[in-house]
Amino acid sequence: MAMGMGTSLALFSLLSLLLFTRMQIYSKQLASIEWLTIQGRLLGLTLFIFSLTAFNNLESLVFGKDDLLRSLPTLRFYDSMIGLYYINKISSTLYQSAAPMAAPTKAIGKGKKRN
Repeated sequence: MAMGMGTSLALFSLLSLLLFTRMQIYSKQLASIEWLTIQGRLLGLTLFIFSLTAFNNLESLVFGKDDLLRSLPTLRFYDSMIGLYYINKISSTLYQSAAPMAAPTKAIGKGKKRN
């Protein structure tokens, strides 16, 4: 049985909010053990799908179905490419060091003792 756009928007928005709050409450436990980290990633994927569904329903209600089919996929692609460019730019300035490494020097010492 299919739901209406408004009902689906409310349902998936509520599910996204509940899942996000549960992930925040149990974040320490989800990061503690390897299999719980994998489960946390699956929960994050589910949160993404719920949020994407709610946002799509909101767009359909605001703009109508016909407008979405023609223009939004192209706009989303360009928006994603611009976002990825700036994320890459920010992360490269934060995490890549430009300082040259010093060449290792030989330690000056007395050497072996001779008898």
